[in-house]
Amino acid sequence: MIWRLSTVIGLPGGVTGMEQESIPARRHTQRTDRIGARADGLLSDCRRAFHAFGELDELAENLRILSLNAELAAGRAGDKGRAVRALTQYTRELVNRLAQIQGEMNVLRGRTFALSSTILRGLFQMSLFERACGLIGDGEHDAGASSAADRAFSEIMRMLVDTLDTMANSVNELARRAHGVEEVVSQSDSIATNIAIEAAAAGVHEKEFRTVSDTMRHYVDDLRQMIDEASDAVRRASEKGESLRRLGLDSLGELEDNFQRAIQ
Repeated sequence: MIWRLSTVIGLPGGVTGMEQESIPARRHTQRTDRIGARADGLLSDCRRAFHAFGELDELAENLRILSLNAELAAGRAGDKGRAVRALTQYTRELVNRLAQIQGEMNVLRGRTFALSSTILRGLFQMSLFERACGLIGDGEHDAGASSAADRAFSEIMRMLVDTLDTMANSVNELARRAHGVEEVVSQSDSIATNIAIEAAAAGVHEKEFRTVSDTMRHYVDDLRQMIDEASDAVRRASEKGESLRRLGLDSLGELEDNFQRAIQ
């Protein structure tokens, strides 16, 4: 409802007064509301996934330092440390892999947050156009104005669908990076086990090697916990991203069908 100035019949001299006039409210689109709600959930899951990997740099650095200390211990052990020395080389390769994944995630984080801003802006524009379409449909505007508004609304929806599609691809890339970290966890766990085996035959150097093995297992556990938290968020984000993409395509198809019927 809005208040509009009008001439009140029966008042002396045609005095203007205030009367309540009904204007169509913003056109409510349940599907658009669902897009907004699911987009919020998607962005929240993406933030949670990136947050889970927040300490990946620190863990990678800890593994690198551990591998250097293990190599020094292997050098002191002579022939009994030969296998451990080889294992430390593998560990540094894994550390390099983690550093590469972290760099890729940093790029992906920036891209995802930029897409988030575009999605939120698109949803805001859609809400404005829904209101405009509702006002234009009050019967006081010609069909051309209504058609132009619907077409503009359709273009915004198309932009949003394209952005959601790109966002879904970014989530898939995030899932691949998470899988890469998971592979590093598995290989690091195997290295820790092999170092523990070598420690049993290292004589006086057993304590040093066992300390390396135990410390590596501790870091592996931290990485595994990180993966568990991130994987759940990535899985949810992936499901919501695909659902949003389908919902956006359905909405766009419906809008374009309505537009085509209107101009026929």
